Amino acid sequence: MELNKRKKLLTVISLIIFSFLVTTAAPVHATTGSVYLKRYKNLEKQCKKLFKYDGSQQEMNQESAKEYKLWDKELNYVYKEIYSKLTPNQQKKLKKSELEWIKARDKKAKKSASEFEGGTMYPLIYNETLINLTKKRIKWLIKNYG
Repeated sequence: MELNKRKKLLTVISLIIFSFLVTTAAPVHATTGSVYLKRYKNLEKQCKKLFKYDGSQQEMNQESAKEYKLWDKELNYVYKEIYSKLTPNQQKKLKKSELEWIKARDKKAKKSASEFEGGTMYPLIYNETLINLTKKRIKWLIKNYG
């Protein structure tokens, strides 16, 4: 069991380092939709390796929270990169769209997990919904702005 935890820790550290290197190494002019999509696919592969969701309920809840943080970080990266390349009017529209999306995302996550309210599965279902909606939003941003 201890070896499994060490493997997961090393994988998390590797993912963080990889994420940092990709973020800082990519020149601004190269951050096109294909680069964003490549980052997305790489993160998806890393998450599949890192998060097995095969432990106790508490461990799965913790894994889902960690995975959501990684996807949220990627969403913020893609959003900021795209936002910086837009005209002021386009920025205003994107910001409004993003704020509306965040409200809808949170509402959907709460609704999705509502039947587990007060139970140990609530955090897992809530986080899984956040993960799925965030991944969809990243793809939407790439498709529409990347």
